[in-house]
Amino acid sequence: MARVIEMPSRAGLSIDDPLICHCYGVTASSILTAIDVGDAETIEEVTQLTDAGSGCGSCQCRIQRLLAGLPAECGPCALCPGCGYMKTQCLCHAA
Repeated sequence: MARVIEMPSRAGLSIDDPLICHCYGVTASSILTAIDVGDAETIEEVTQLTDAGSGCGSCQCRIQRLLAGLPAECGPCALCPGCGYMKTQCLCHAA
């Protein structure tokens, strides 16, 4: 499988394109491109194309939700509104 995704700059992140993988700075749109253009059907294939999920692994639940056609945000995978990290890794404990 050829690598099709370029890593985004963190400066260009928006609420409409949430950061899915904090370790590698991979956004939802990059993962959706891997699914749509790169024909990724599994977390492993998304990881091959984007690196998402290959760091700490805590984003794999959100990658799986995107693969299933669901919104990325859910429960413990949701981002803290205070610090922007996943609620399970919240730095400000506002979650």
